[in-house]
Amino acid sequence: MSKSEIKLPIFNDEELAKELNIDQVAVQDAGQDLPESNSQDLSSLERKIQARISHFYKSSIEKCGDEILEQRIGNTRALRQQNGHAGQISTRKQQLEAVYAKDKEKIKNLHEKHTKNKSNLSFFKKDHNLISPANLKSQSAKIISILIVFGMFIFEISVNTSFLAPAVEGGIIGGLALASVVSFINIVTSFLVGRFVITNLSHKKRSKNNVSSLVLLIYVPLVIYINFAIGVFRSLSQKAVETFSTDALRAAAEQAAWPFAYISENTIESTGLIIIGLLFAVIAILDGYFFDEPYPGYAKITRDADKSSKDFENAKSLCFDTLYELQEAGNQQFLKLKEARINANIEWGNAIDAVQRAFKDYEEWVKDLNKSGNILLNQYRSKNKSFRASQAPQYFDEEFDFEFEQNPRNRFFSLSSENLDDTEKRNIMDKTEKLITDEYIEATKEINNFYDDILQDYQNLIERLN
Repeated sequence: MSKSEIKLPIFNDEELAKELNIDQVAVQDAGQDLPESNSQDLSSLERKIQARISHFYKSSIEKCGDEILEQRIGNTRALRQQNGHAGQISTRKQQLEAVYAKDKEKIKNLHEKHTKNKSNLSFFKKDHNLISPANLKSQSAKIISILIVFGMFIFEISVNTSFLAPAVEGGIIGGLALASVVSFINIVTSFLVGRFVITNLSHKKRSKNNVSSLVLLIYVPLVIYINFAIGVFRSLSQKAVETFSTDALRAAAEQAAWPFAYISENTIESTGLIIIGLLFAVIAILDGYFFDEPYPGYAKITRDADKSSKDFENAKSLCFDTLYELQEAGNQQFLKLKEARINANIEWGNAIDAVQRAFKDYEEWVKDLNKSGNILLNQYRSKNKSFRASQAPQYFDEEFDFEFEQNPRNRFFSLSSENLDDTEKRNIMDKTEKLITDEYIEATKEINNFYDDILQDYQNLIERLN
């Protein structure tokens, strides 16, 4: 049985008879000729039986669950009433309008930014006489370029340290320090020269050309000088070490300051040291030059234009996706509400069945309770008659009326309007189901037409922007 059914418990007359000890009390009263023959009032025990029966009736009614059943019917009322989708339609329209207004404003701003960056790129190319598109490098290509510089830097430090350690004071530490300085100039500085100096040689502004040319005039001789000085120093210091003369080492350092005068003293290792240094410097310059689009500013303005174009296209696509997702979500919500309303209609029918059963059961229950009360009274009266000396009161032969409400419509007044017969219930359910289905179809049609209008407006917007 459902929790929302009205429950009316069965009265246990045998248990009450034992509890009140009816037979014994009836004999005791009879011995005293109680109640008196002319009495119209119930005896003390009869009043107890009446009170217990009335209390049972009252407490059973209070706990029977009619309020739960009434609430169960009330819960279905909102879903079964007319215009069930009205609030849903209004909410979906407001939501769609808010999302569309926000996305439309975003797309307009991105289009404005895209147009501006595109115009800037076009002007930049014309102003700097650039025809080919920018040679943009990916993030992975840039990482590879940096790894090449780092690898050459570590390699040259290692090679220079192994060559210089025996020839300088401090051994490996001294050789490492000197090799680090040389490698930094050869690799890191060369990379920076390739990236920021050579790229400006072709710049439109003459001032940048001149500054870059001046830096190169200083840088190139400096790199050549340092590499030759290190190579010559390595050769001269090696010979000085072989003589175990500190003065010879000092002289080698002084002579290395004028490396081109002592090139003839170079060994094969020293020559290799010079070649490696100059070769790595050239590679680092080229690596820096081709690290990204060489022409200054061309990469950044191209990336800005590409990014704004990509953002604009992504926003257009995202807005379409968002609108379609909202449409699909809206249709699903409408379908769920329709199913909920259909289920509420079925639940209402089940609740009406429960009311029918409750009203029928109540009539039988009141009859049975009244019968049980009279059985207990008759048990007392019959025993009393058998043992009393005087005539029994006249009311002993009358059936007692406990004055219970016989009509369930009066007892459950709030449910009386719901006590429908099956035919009436079925007609109402069919009519309500048709109403629910028709409203669902109309609501879906209305909201989809609204979606179509929004989508058409959006497509017109995109055509204007493109």
